[in-house]
Amino acid sequence: MQVHYTTTYKHLSLTERQLIGKWLKAGMSRRQIAKLLGRSPQTINKEVIRGQVKQMDTFRHNHSVYSYDYAQKQYERRRKKSTKKTKLDKKLTEIIVHYIKDKVSPEVIAKVKLKGSVSTSTLYNWLYQGRLGLNRTDMLYPHKTKVIKPVATNPRHYGKFIDKRPESTNQRLAYGHWEIDTVVLTRAKNPVLLTLTERKTRLEVIRLISDKTAQADNGSEFSRLSEALTCEVYYAHAYSSWERGTNENHNRMIRRFLPKGTRKTTANAVARIEMWMNNYPRKLFNYRSPNEMVRGG
Repeated sequence: MQVHYTTTYKHLSLTERQLIGKWLKAGMSRRQIAKLLGRSPQTINKEVIRGQVKQMDTFRHNHSVYSYDYAQKQYERRRKKSTKKTKLDKKLTEIIVHYIKDKVSPEVIAKVKLKGSVSTSTLYNWLYQGRLGLNRTDMLYPHKTKVIKPVATNPRHYGKFIDKRPESTNQRLAYGHWEIDTVVLTRAKNPVLLTLTERKTRLEVIRLISDKTAQADNGSEFSRLSEALTCEVYYAHAYSSWERGTNENHNRMIRRFLPKGTRKTTANAVARIEMWMNNYPRKLFNYRSPNEMVRGG
């Protein structure tokens, strides 16, 4: 008859060790004990060997016997040694929390601020395990339920679509190609942000402008943009912000400081955000900032 044992390994408990000692004294075989405990014979055999102690009988002869008490102490000693010491002390916690609240990503904290002394994955683990004392609102991009946007019917556009732009622009070979968008802070007719992102260096320009009165498809607030500029202008398809992904990623960075629903901001506050972004280390530039990329050519 085939005997089935537990497939998920669990460490033996003190109670199980006491039963092993009791049943061995009663003359049971290790295989019988394994069957009673629902363990594999190999597990019981290893346990008995590890828990052996020397005892002297009345004839002063030494015998090896299983001691559940000794086996339990050996197990606890091994477990203590196997536990890794954490680097996360009070000082390190304060440093990490400071940068998280300063809107710095965990990756940049690990690679730049802590100079690689802590891995990015370790920092994320501390964050999600709650060991830094932070909550969901402190995360840069808390996970939210994805909103399904309506499909545009007969969308209007005011020039060439973005997929028609030259391949040299797509490859970011030269400085001077910009992606542009507006960032709405509230549904009310309040000032909005005009954002421009240079594709090669990721340099960011942010300006506070009067409210965006047009909300039609394809961004009609840019309907006369080609008339104001001497360069070629290409428009993203409706509801396809991923087509200008560089600018969209930068807009997400702005949201770290000005989340949706922000009612008031100032030109000075916007200028500080712009300066922060242009001095922020970027992984794709080996942690150089956009300003350093511009100066470096």
